[in-house]
Amino acid sequence: MRRKFIYTIGILAAIVFATSCQYKFIVEPVVPPPDPGDTVYYSQEIEPIYSTQGCTGCHNTGGTQPDLSAGNSYNSITSMGLVDVGDPVASKIYYYPLPDGSHFAKYTSVQAALILGWIEQGANDN
Repeated sequence: MRRKFIYTIGILAAIVFATSCQYKFIVEPVVPPPDPGDTVYYSQEIEPIYSTQGCTGCHNTGGTQPDLSAGNSYNSITSMGLVDVGDPVASKIYYYPLPDGSHFAKYTSVQAALILGWIEQGANDN
Protein backbone atom coordinates (compact mmCIF):
# COMPACT_ATOMS: atom_id res chain seq x y z
CA MET A 1 0.00 0.00 0.00
CA ARG A 2 2.75 2.44 0.97
CA ARG A 3 4.71 1.58 -2.18
CA LYS A 4 1.65 2.30 -4.34
CA PHE A 5 1.19 5.66 -2.62
CA ILE A 6 4.82 6.69 -3.18
CA TYR A 7 4.61 5.53 -6.80
CA THR A 8 1.44 7.61 -7.36
CA ILE A 9 3.00 10.69 -5.75
CA GLY A 10 6.10 10.25 -7.93
CA ILE A 11 4.00 10.05 -11.11
CA LEU A 12 1.98 13.13 -10.13
CA ALA A 13 5.14 15.08 -9.30
CA ALA A 14 6.65 14.17 -12.68
CA ILE A 15 3.49 15.27 -14.50
CA VAL A 16 3.38 18.59 -12.63
CA PHE A 17 7.07 19.18 -13.26
CA ALA A 18 6.84 18.33 -16.97
CA THR A 19 3.82 20.54 -17.61
CA SER A 20 4.88 23.53 -15.51
CA CYS A 21 7.77 24.65 -17.73
CA GLN A 22 6.73 26.99 -20.49
CA TYR A 23 9.11 29.02 -22.54
CA LYS A 24 8.00 32.06 -24.44
CA PHE A 25 10.61 32.87 -27.01
CA ILE A 26 10.16 36.22 -28.65
CA VAL A 27 11.94 36.16 -31.94
CA GLU A 28 12.20 39.56 -33.49
CA PRO A 29 12.23 39.48 -37.27
CA VAL A 30 15.50 40.22 -39.01
CA VAL A 31 15.13 43.65 -40.51
CA PRO A 32 17.22 44.61 -43.50
CA PRO A 33 18.93 47.97 -43.18
CA PRO A 34 17.37 50.84 -45.09
CA ASP A 35 18.49 51.11 -48.68
CA PRO A 36 21.39 53.58 -48.72
CA GLY A 37 19.90 55.07 -51.89
CA ASP A 38 16.67 55.98 -50.07
CA THR A 39 16.73 59.22 -48.15
CA VAL A 40 15.64 58.95 -44.52
CA TYR A 41 13.70 62.10 -43.63
CA TYR A 42 14.03 63.36 -40.07
CA SER A 43 10.67 65.14 -39.86
CA GLN A 44 8.70 62.27 -41.42
CA GLU A 45 10.48 59.15 -40.17
CA ILE A 46 12.76 59.91 -37.21
CA GLU A 47 10.98 62.57 -35.15
CA PRO A 48 7.70 60.57 -34.92
CA ILE A 49 9.61 57.66 -33.35
CA TYR A 50 10.12 59.67 -30.16
CA SER A 51 6.41 60.10 -29.50
CA THR A 52 5.54 56.57 -30.71
CA GLN A 53 7.98 54.99 -28.26
CA GLY A 54 6.99 57.23 -25.36
CA CYS A 55 10.25 59.19 -25.25
CA THR A 56 8.41 62.51 -25.12
CA GLY A 57 6.77 61.53 -21.83
CA CYS A 58 10.03 62.47 -20.08
CA HIS A 59 12.01 64.23 -22.81
CA ASN A 60 9.81 67.24 -23.50
CA THR A 61 9.78 71.01 -23.10
CA GLY A 62 10.48 71.60 -19.43
CA GLY A 63 11.36 67.94 -18.83
CA THR A 64 14.50 65.85 -19.04
CA GLN A 65 17.05 66.82 -21.68
CA PRO A 66 17.20 66.30 -24.63
CA ASP A 67 13.85 67.80 -25.57
CA LEU A 68 12.41 65.26 -28.04
CA SER A 69 9.10 67.01 -28.58
CA ALA A 70 8.00 67.71 -32.15
CA GLY A 71 9.71 70.75 -33.61
CA ASN A 72 12.40 70.85 -30.91
CA SER A 73 14.07 67.44 -31.12
CA TYR A 74 16.53 68.05 -33.97
CA ASN A 75 18.07 71.17 -32.43
CA SER A 76 18.16 69.54 -29.01
CA ILE A 77 19.95 66.32 -30.02
CA THR A 78 22.43 68.04 -32.32
CA SER A 79 23.30 70.84 -29.87
CA MET A 80 23.89 68.29 -27.10
CA GLY A 81 26.27 66.25 -29.28
CA LEU A 82 24.11 63.12 -29.28
CA VAL A 83 24.75 62.50 -32.99
CA ASP A 84 28.17 61.45 -34.30
CA VAL A 85 28.16 61.29 -38.11
CA GLY A 86 31.81 60.19 -38.06
CA ASP A 87 30.91 57.09 -36.02
CA PRO A 88 27.12 56.59 -36.32
CA VAL A 89 27.02 53.52 -34.06
CA ALA A 90 28.57 55.61 -31.25
CA SER A 91 25.77 58.20 -31.46
CA LYS A 92 24.02 58.33 -28.10
CA ILE A 93 20.63 59.01 -29.70
CA TYR A 94 21.10 55.66 -31.47
CA TYR A 95 22.62 53.28 -28.92
CA TYR A 96 21.02 54.24 -25.58
CA PRO A 97 17.46 53.17 -26.53
CA LEU A 98 18.44 50.11 -28.61
CA PRO A 99 16.12 47.10 -28.23
CA ASP A 100 18.67 45.31 -26.01
CA GLY A 101 19.76 48.49 -24.19
CA SER A 102 19.11 49.49 -20.61
CA HIS A 103 17.11 52.66 -21.28
CA PHE A 104 13.46 52.64 -20.15
CA ALA A 105 12.03 53.45 -23.61
CA LYS A 106 13.45 51.37 -26.43
CA TYR A 107 13.42 51.48 -30.20
CA THR A 108 12.17 48.55 -32.22
CA SER A 109 14.75 47.01 -34.53
CA VAL A 110 13.10 48.74 -37.50
CA GLN A 111 13.26 52.13 -35.76
CA ALA A 112 16.89 51.58 -34.75
CA ALA A 113 17.80 50.75 -38.36
CA LEU A 114 16.06 53.93 -39.56
CA ILE A 115 17.87 56.10 -37.02
CA LEU A 116 21.22 54.55 -37.87
CA GLY A 117 20.54 55.05 -41.58
CA TRP A 118 19.61 58.69 -40.97
CA ILE A 119 22.86 59.30 -39.07
CA GLU A 120 24.89 57.53 -41.75
CA GLN A 121 23.32 59.84 -44.33
CA GLY A 122 24.63 62.86 -42.45
CA ALA A 123 21.86 63.45 -39.87
CA ASN A 124 20.21 66.12 -41.98
CA ASP A 125 17.34 68.29 -40.76
CA ASN A 126 15.03 67.32 -43.60
